[in-house]
Amino acid sequence: MKGASQADLDWWLDLAPTLQWTFASTMPGVPHWYVVRGRTPGLSPEDFERAVRVTRTFGEPGKFYARTNLYLFTRDRRLWFWTMGAPIEETTIINVATTHKVYGEQANFDEDVLGRLRMQPE
Repeated sequence: MKGASQADLDWWLDLAPTLQWTFASTMPGVPHWYVVRGRTPGLSPEDFERAVRVTRTFGEPGKFYARTNLYLFTRDRRLWFWTMGAPIEETTIINVATTHKVYGEQANFDEDVLGRLRMQPE
């Protein structure tokens, strides 16, 4: 599967603030919001997949405690987006949170995980 282009990145960073994000009430100690594939107005299933590709193409390594992932920052770096690492066709949630708090040491990333998640730019 192909990665995303710079135009895709610009599209997502412009679209994301217009979407209706749901607060993750099951994790109030880790405040974040999410959109769901096929259930978020203004985000078609095809657009959802495009947004996941953007995150996996342009995201930067980070950790949630011991779990390595890719995090896509907004232009001002105040927010970051991520998915849970499932294959793109199985991914159902895109998360967003503020970047003012990190969870765990942001070092020693699992290169196997990053290799599985990363996509090359178009």
